[in-house]
Amino acid sequence: MTRNASRLGMGIVVGGLLAMGATVAQRELLRRAGTRLIDWESVRTIALRRLGSDAATLPGESRAAAEAFYREALLRIEPVVAEEIGAELPAALETPAVIDRAGWVELNLGTFETLFERVERIVAAQQTGPDTAGRALARVVNRSIGNQQLGFLLAFLARKVLGQYDVSLLAAGPATRGRLHFVEPNIAATASAMRLPHDEFRTFIALHEATHAFEFEAYPWLRDHFAALVAESIEQLAADSSGMMKRLQQTMARRGSGHWLERLMSPTQLETFQRTQALMSLLEGYSNHVMNAAGERLLPGFQQIHDRFERRNENRGAVERAIMRITGLDLKMEQYEAGERFVAAVIAARDRAFLNQVWQGPDRLPTLAEIRDPVAWIARIEADTARAGDEAPSEEVS
Repeated sequence: MTRNASRLGMGIVVGGLLAMGATVAQRELLRRAGTRLIDWESVRTIALRRLGSDAATLPGESRAAAEAFYREALLRIEPVVAEEIGAELPAALETPAVIDRAGWVELNLGTFETLFERVERIVAAQQTGPDTAGRALARVVNRSIGNQQLGFLLAFLARKVLGQYDVSLLAAGPATRGRLHFVEPNIAATASAMRLPHDEFRTFIALHEATHAFEFEAYPWLRDHFAALVAESIEQLAADSSGMMKRLQQTMARRGSGHWLERLMSPTQLETFQRTQALMSLLEGYSNHVMNAAGERLLPGFQQIHDRFERRNENRGAVERAIMRITGLDLKMEQYEAGERFVAAVIAARDRAFLNQVWQGPDRLPTLAEIRDPVAWIARIEADTARAGDEAPSEEVS
């Protein structure tokens, strides 16, 4: 009896210790889990580790020389692009930043973090009831997977991106200005691979990025509109994460038409996504049109560079094509083509002045259906113009 009692007492003590240990472990798990969806320091570490020697820092002297080159190139590019676009910049663009691949990762980490903060707020607002160890463990696992995915994506893109017009979309406002960034190691490597003169290829990339800068800088409303579309898309996706998972299962179970990302979306999400796609197609198509028109005036060998660059884009390896398909980056290539066809068709049917009505405001932007059917956009704009003329008050003749 005494022995049994002692065993029982020992069991109670051990059980109490285990319960206390479990409570401490749960508290530690909740503490470590936090509320963040992504650990940005881990993403940075993963991306730089995947880059390896490609993350080497660009020497200061090389960076300064490259920035001086781009400043001079932009001085030549700006008046030519302004003439082709038919609009002047409110301020010059001659403040380019030359970065290396690690610098590109740092630049875009900030953008990703801003986007995810918005998602985190929505997810936190949706959570009901007290936090539990199960929820905390799920956050830890999901964050680990997310860290790896984003780190991989940033490293992949850091080796591919040549230039970037950067504007803080979610901090858009009248005073917000973008800046042209040139990833010099990628530009030098691409020029070498295509056997093109380095400085001519630099000018080619600067011209392309400058046309995008003109679109946003010359028409400030566009930045706010783009920011609103991005914010709306993020909020809709974050608010319906459970519905997306169900649609993901359905997408994996059966094939359907359209891009796999589009098949994951609800009708509301798809509508916002298509408005964003239409705008991106216009931006890319208009940019390429202006670039082609201005190119020969700035670079005697422009057509040769353009043709080689297009062949480079078409000859991507199987692995790269697969990554682009999985991440949705292949949609960007479709945007170039659809946008260019739209711009060319409108100019051929009317003229550049008619096309430039797209920059008058959001109501003049083409829908995705109109990007694919430029005649429909022309008809709508002409009908709107005629209606506005009929509604305008006439002057009384005395």
